[in-house]
Amino acid sequence: MGGQYDDLLAAASDAGVVALVFQAGPLYCALPLDEVVETMRPLPTRPLAGTPPYVRGLTILRGAPAPVIDVTRLLTGVDGEIVRYVAVRAGRGPIACATGPVLGVRRIEVEPPEGPAALFTGVSRALIAAVGTVGTDPLLLLRSLSAVPHEVWEAAGAPAGVAA
Repeated sequence: MGGQYDDLLAAASDAGVVALVFQAGPLYCALPLDEVVETMRPLPTRPLAGTPPYVRGLTILRGAPAPVIDVTRLLTGVDGEIVRYVAVRAGRGPIACATGPVLGVRRIEVEPPEGPAALFTGVSRALIAAVGTVGTDPLLLLRSLSAVPHEVWEAAGAPAGVAA
């Protein structure tokens, strides 16, 4: 990290949300820091048949199976370069978010839900909590990515009866 990314993200003020900022294809995204467990290089991932296209498969995080969600595919519908995995907390266990470069932890300013994020519908509304900026580019503050389909958790071997 450094240089252009520090310049792009340095405009954040003391007000806002502390978040992990990363790229997902052409998009700048952020996850609230309190949902992030750790970041890592991509781990071996095994494909999982019968899951949505944005589920890359399963990996092992700290000894436990975890679904891998391709954030670029989830948000844009196309594949992006996977550079990092970001482990996040979810209701039934951790999820590995496959992302582009992680730009760092920043305090970001975002518009409240009645601002630009109110224009999103469907899946986008469920995923995007607010919209901010990175320099002159939009930044999407994502809601918890715990909305992994039930069949993915079942295939991952998550304990039965635990709510997603």
